[in-house]
Amino acid sequence: MALPGPDDDIVPGMRGYRPSTYGDGFADVYDDWYADVSPPEATARFVAERTDGPVLELGSGTGRLAGPLQAAGVAVVGLDASTAMLGRSVAQHPDVAVVAADMAELPVRDAAFGGVLVAFNTLFNLPTPALQRRCLTQARRAVRDDGIVVIEAFVPGAGADEATDHVDVVRLDADLVVLRVSRTDPERGMVSGHHVELRDGHPVRLRPWQVCFGTPEALDELAATAGLEVAERYAGWDGAPFDPTSEAHVTVYRVANPPG
Repeated sequence: MALPGPDDDIVPGMRGYRPSTYGDGFADVYDDWYADVSPPEATARFVAERTDGPVLELGSGTGRLAGPLQAAGVAVVGLDASTAMLGRSVAQHPDVAVVAADMAELPVRDAAFGGVLVAFNTLFNLPTPALQRRCLTQARRAVRDDGIVVIEAFVPGAGADEATDHVDVVRLDADLVVLRVSRTDPERGMVSGHHVELRDGHPVRLRPWQVCFGTPEALDELAATAGLEVAERYAGWDGAPFDPTSEAHVTVYRVANPPG
C-alpha cells in the first residue's frame, strides 16, 4: 500500500483519516503524554536480549524507543508514515536512521534485519485485519530466518463487542483539559476517537486516532498466515507472565519452519 495523496480517503472508519494522521496529530505532545507506555529502557533491554540486530521499528515516531535501543548497541532503522514524528526523531536521536513509509508496504530488502519491533498497539493502527496481515507478511520478509518479530498490544476487554460511545477526562490542569471521545464499532473491531485539547487562550485542538483491535489469538492466526509462530508471550516488557487477566501482551514471533 503506497502512501496516499492529500485527497485520498483510504482508511475505513473516520472520514479523512490517513496513515500519517495519528502521528501528525500527536507528534508535539507524544513524548509528554505517553511517557509511561512501553518503558524505553525495559523495551530496549528486552529486544537487545533477543537479537543483535539490526532492528526495524515500525511506527517509530519520535524515536523514544529506537534511541535507547541504539544506545544499547543494537542498530535501528525507524519507519513511520508521519514526517512530523520523524522530524522529532531526527532532532532527538540523530544516530537513528529513519524512513517515511507505510508499514503495510516496507521498502526494505529481504532478510535485511535481525528483528522487527512493533510496540504499543502500533499494529492496530492499520485499519483492517487484511492490512495487519500484510504488515506481518512484510515483517517476515524483512527478517532473517533466525530473526524475530516483537509485538506489543492491548487485550480487548469486556464491552469490546458492544457499540458504545465514551467521554473520559485524560488530563485536568489549571489551564488545560484533555478529553478522550471515542466510539466503538464492534462489527469492524474498531475504536475511533479524538483527544480534545481545551487550553486557556488557545483554539480547540482535535487529535484524531483509531485502532482496529484483535485478541492475542486472532493476532496469532494472522501471524501464522505470514509464516510466523509464537515463541514467547508476556504481560509486559518486564517479562511478567501472561495469563487470562492480563490487559496487554508482548509477543515474540519467530519464523515458522525455517530452512535447514
